[in-house]
Amino acid sequence: MPGLISAVALATLLLLSPLLTARDDGLAFHEDYYLGFSQGVYYGLLLAGTGYEAAWCVKGELAYEAADMGTGGEFQAKLERIFQTCSTQQ
Repeated sequence: MPGLISAVALATLLLLSPLLTARDDGLAFHEDYYLGFSQGVYYGLLLAGTGYEAAWCVKGELAYEAADMGTGGEFQAKLERIFQTCSTQQ
């Protein structure tokens, strides 16, 4: 009987093993990551002395656009443009 239970457990494991494999999404991040990032930027701007309205504007823009901002220099340039736009609007 213990051999039968072991065989059933092994068969079940083999049948379910494709479901247990890890999925590689590369640099894909969950949407909460971008919301958390925008919140961190918001508090960072407030601590740096940026006005509330400009910091809130940047937070909103980042929450909306962060997933499409690219990486590296492209990301930095877009972040600076967002900050500049929000600072001049206030």
